[in-house]
Amino acid sequence: MKFELYHEPLKNLAYLFPAEATEVDWRGTPGVGDILFGLNAVHMMTHLMRKRRDVPYVTMNVYWEHDEQYLHHFEDPETIIERADYLHNFYYDKDAVHMNHLFNTDDKELQRIRHRGFQRRRSPTAVLEGLPSWVFRKDIWCEPVENKVVFWRPLFNKDIPRGWKRIFTNDHWDEIIHLLEMKGFDLVELTYRTPVREALYHIRTCRFCILYDGMWQYIAKNLCKPVIALGDNSVIGVHNQQGVHFYRPDDPTNDLFAYLNKLPYILKHMDRRANRYKKFILRELSYED
Repeated sequence: MKFELYHEPLKNLAYLFPAEATEVDWRGTPGVGDILFGLNAVHMMTHLMRKRRDVPYVTMNVYWEHDEQYLHHFEDPETIIERADYLHNFYYDKDAVHMNHLFNTDDKELQRIRHRGFQRRRSPTAVLEGLPSWVFRKDIWCEPVENKVVFWRPLFNKDIPRGWKRIFTNDHWDEIIHLLEMKGFDLVELTYRTPVREALYHIRTCRFCILYDGMWQYIAKNLCKPVIALGDNSVIGVHNQQGVHFYRPDDPTNDLFAYLNKLPYILKHMDRRANRYKKFILRELSYED
């Protein structure tokens, strides 16, 4: 396969995209954040390719290691396939990317490198920084409920998340919840057992989200919602460019609880971060707000 050199618009990082082919591959996993991460990246890739040549659409082959009816947890209200298809329906320029689901696959290379057919120039396994930036259609954006806060934490996952995602413990989360409730916010907790329609509704209508890096974060990103993202890894900035980031609960130079104690005054700071990202991405896509 021949490749062309492109630069993503957020940080001007170099990428290699297919020069002639219009198919790319993505490894499907149980996490809804992973599939939206891929959809965002392929949508932006297609957008950049279209600036140079006629590309009607790109096919995103998603390789699942299970069948179409697989439930990762017996209480899951829908499959990851149903969640992916449902949320893709709300993407701006949705038809630019066709998802092609392939089931019961065992592609060892894709299991190792996650995506194939496009990559960072420096390495096929380098993080897709900057590229996974996209938005939902504007007809589902709405004015928020001013005192509504949506949150999710790594407590009810079937599989234990990696340690850096759990650096804020459940005791820390209990403190966060108590602090926000004392300040008059109404909190709604989402988990992987939350139906996808409810998750989209609550994130659409909230004032801001506070979250660990994972789960529903790309819904918030594609709505350009203000978020507070927690996790001891710089990748939280890749997935939550519009947000405010806190890496450790014991960092005196970047203290989450000092920040939360300034609410509601720091809402303007959160809004500035989110609006800066929103303005940039809408301008890049020539997409009117």
